[in-house]
Amino acid sequence: MRKSADAYKEHTCKKSSEASLSDDAHALSALYERFWRPIHFYIYRLLGSQEDADDVTQEVFVRVFTAWNGFHDRDNLSAWLYRIATNLSVDLLRRRKRISWWSLIPPTRDEEGCFLPTDDGGIAEVGEREHIRLAIANMPEEYAVALVLNVARGVPYQEVAAIVGISPNAAATRISRAKKMFVEQYQHISQAF
Repeated sequence: MRKSADAYKEHTCKKSSEASLSDDAHALSALYERFWRPIHFYIYRLLGSQEDADDVTQEVFVRVFTAWNGFHDRDNLSAWLYRIATNLSVDLLRRRKRISWWSLIPPTRDEEGCFLPTDDGGIAEVGEREHIRLAIANMPEEYAVALVLNVARGVPYQEVAAIVGISPNAAATRISRAKKMFVEQYQHISQAF
């Protein structure tokens, strides 16, 4: 009788474990489907390179899948993903010792949330895109990240706070300062040209 109870218990645990793995696989698949595009677009805007964005986006989801079982704050998935994306992107930029926040390649129709002017081929639009890219590139990293998250991605300041690891008040202040810095940089660059 004892053997049969142990076998039943083992069988039940195995089924429960398989169901849990199936639920996790489904949750990870849904997470990937929901967040791949916005995360990829955000990384692309930070790095300015399609190939780098592809690589870093893949690394973000590899890290998410690896850490999934230990992650318990699933109500804040978006902030967690953006934080991983931000950290990996900034690490890559630091390794290269260059900051290139914006690409001159016009965004595709698939990209959402772009706040750069469209490139209609005119000289004025190309010049404005370059001024915006330079203004962002001349800002300190922490301000540029906050600006891109808030303005380009539409992330509210509370979520920006969670992504960059600061308080909501500090995030609001950083975003406000970043906007002022951007205007100053943009005006300075525009006057120089």
